[in-house]
Amino acid sequence: MRGQPPAGKPALGLGPENGHGPEHRPYHHPAAGWGAAKSVSRLLARERELIDGPRAIFRMNHEGRGFDCPGCAWPDDTKGLHLDICENGIKHVTWEMTRKRVGREFFAAHSVSELMEWSDFALEDQGRLTEPMVYDPDSDHYVPIGWQSAFDLIGDTLRGLQSPHEASFYTSGRLGNEPTFLYQLMAREFGTNNLPDCSNMCHEASGRALEASLGTGKGTVDLKDWESADALFIMGVNAASNAPRMLTALAEAHGRGAQIVHVNPLVEAAATRTIVPHDFTDMALFHSTRTSTLNLQPRIGGDMALLRGMAKALLDQAGHDPKAVDREFIQRHTSGLEEYQKACEATPWEELEHQSGLTRAQILKAAQVYSESDRT
Repeated sequence: MRGQPPAGKPALGLGPENGHGPEHRPYHHPAAGWGAAKSVSRLLARERELIDGPRAIFRMNHEGRGFDCPGCAWPDDTKGLHLDICENGIKHVTWEMTRKRVGREFFAAHSVSELMEWSDFALEDQGRLTEPMVYDPDSDHYVPIGWQSAFDLIGDTLRGLQSPHEASFYTSGRLGNEPTFLYQLMAREFGTNNLPDCSNMCHEASGRALEASLGTGKGTVDLKDWESADALFIMGVNAASNAPRMLTALAEAHGRGAQIVHVNPLVEAAATRTIVPHDFTDMALFHSTRTSTLNLQPRIGGDMALLRGMAKALLDQAGHDPKAVDREFIQRHTSGLEEYQKACEATPWEELEHQSGLTRAQILKAAQVYSESDRT
């Protein structure tokens, strides 16, 4: 989708894609499958990577003889799966091989003030830097600087700090493991561990919440759990965009009879059906597999009310059904159940329906799916 200035406002500074309005159209096909294959082929042709692109595709996510896809953090298959890839990952790797370059002529033509008004897409689409640049406040432009001068400038700045902890060595999540290791080693040799990265900045809030509620700031499941779970609750994630390789796990889960509940205000492609690209038989026969058994569409921000409602239903059921919740697990690994149960009891169903945007019957259905899977 492309941006468009508000009515009556001049379309200045948005970048080369300026003048195009948002583009959207209905999509009724399965996620991934031939739609993804067509999109990837079109991209490889446009980027003129018809040889190196396929080579990279056949090396992605292969232990020992390949490299991890930089597109997402979905774990690699451990059973020797070939073509454990996705459309977004291929696009990401292809962009890493881009032939587009940004030289000094570009920065001479565009001031920093102008570039600050460009969209992220327009800036990224210009390509890769070809030499070090430094900001010149008098001209408001980036100007070339030699490598030695750049190193001297960085060194003088770092040595001029009163303490190494005044420096912060920020990195991109797209940086590979090897350069990340060298970068953090340099920072620690300098005398600080101030090493935030984009993942740290993005997930700090969720990590603190997970630490407070689950005792760990990271996820507590792996692919083995997915392979044996009776029910999967996918909340606020469109797998087709965020983690397309999850579609394989969802299709396999549906095939073994697991319940798959998607919680998202919009029923997106990944919550309908998919054709897994490395399943050549399904691709040849255009055979799709469902990726959900229940779609819940809460209002935006209504997922907490949904979870409170599910807990309320399960705790009510536990009053006459001792198997509704796992009391032994709760006593061994949690605290504060009594306070939470009182909070659930004090929250009326009318309030939960209003905040979640779901009916009581829908919330009870989700609780039933959870309860029945927990029994087995």
